[in-house]
Amino acid sequence: MMRERKYRGFQNLWEDIASWVEFNKNIDLDYLNSRQRDWVKIWISPFSDLSLTGSVIPQPKGKARRLITQGLVDIYKARKKELDKIGKPYYLKIWLNDRRFSNSQVVCAIDDCIDFYENTHARPEHSIEIENSGIADVAMKYPEFTWEHRLDEELLNFNELGSPDDYHKMEHYLEEKRWYDNQVKKKHRKITDPNFPDVDYRAFKKGNVWLGEIK
Repeated sequence: MMRERKYRGFQNLWEDIASWVEFNKNIDLDYLNSRQRDWVKIWISPFSDLSLTGSVIPQPKGKARRLITQGLVDIYKARKKELDKIGKPYYLKIWLNDRRFSNSQVVCAIDDCIDFYENTHARPEHSIEIENSGIADVAMKYPEFTWEHRLDEELLNFNELGSPDDYHKMEHYLEEKRWYDNQVKKKHRKITDPNFPDVDYRAFKKGNVWLGEIK
């Protein structure tokens, strides 16, 4: 049984969240113009930590979840003010995940990357309104936002398997290949990134995500 990693020091956590918000309000327009995309993920310990012991990284709950949601909204609004001044179309939305809340983020894009992000999340067969979801409180607290239901998917890069020459031992390559072979048997869809058309991306459903924007 995997144990959930615990965290201590709530006051430190509140300060980390506040610092994360302030640091990410300003967008690096030079970087955006160069890469045509930018995003703000929840880089807050312990929610962004990597587990080396098999323990489960906790999802934000209670006050932490509320503060992070408010932070995503504040970052979105600050960046929207800057993007409104660039004089050309842009993509800017909050990706709010339900089950995998720590994967929520603010994403923006320009030029060729706009269409990529508009189509990153698959549309569900039966859409539901955020008011009828597990994060209905968000819709009530931030009525200025419009939310669209999409599928939360895990994106895997199948090019990362590589070739036997990339491994110290053939058995390591074969073990990795068996994992990828098992994954590809599951229901998924392929995604093409216009900036990296040769990368073999596959998307696997994990839950629901709501795309929020102020129109």
